[in-house]
Amino acid sequence: MQRYVQIPRWKGEFSVFLVYGLLVFAISMINRAQFGPPIGWISAGVLLLLFVYLYRRFSGNYFVSADERGISWRQNIMSQLVFIPWNYVEKVDYLLYELNFIIKESGQVVSFATSGLSEEDALELKKVVAHYTRTYSTSDPAAG
Repeated sequence: MQRYVQIPRWKGEFSVFLVYGLLVFAISMINRAQFGPPIGWISAGVLLLLFVYLYRRFSGNYFVSADERGISWRQNIMSQLVFIPWNYVEKVDYLLYELNFIIKESGQVVSFATSGLSEEDALELKKVVAHYTRTYSTSDPAAG
């Protein structure tokens, strides 16, 4: 039993570019009185945004994958690859729009937001995670 879901590129990039665009607009409006028309700030921000977009465009894809080894994902343009082996997971909290993985040794909580997935994919992913965490928690001899 395994599951691989491709997260649409626009869902992984839209929020970052929206926040960045609003930040460039706000800075250009605040500095308008000091530096004249905001066209310079906006055009510089748009060029920088285009550069960052083209650079990150070819840096990978966005996905979530759960198989017999563990779960891994890369959710958006600013995230790095996350991999959690099943034998490190102590507990999983199944919330409406996210999964929280509690790590055994440290008690650290690692969250995966399911908002980038369709409802069917999120439900199927939760079933796969439940299957593997149940398998590993019952087969772990140290769990007692």
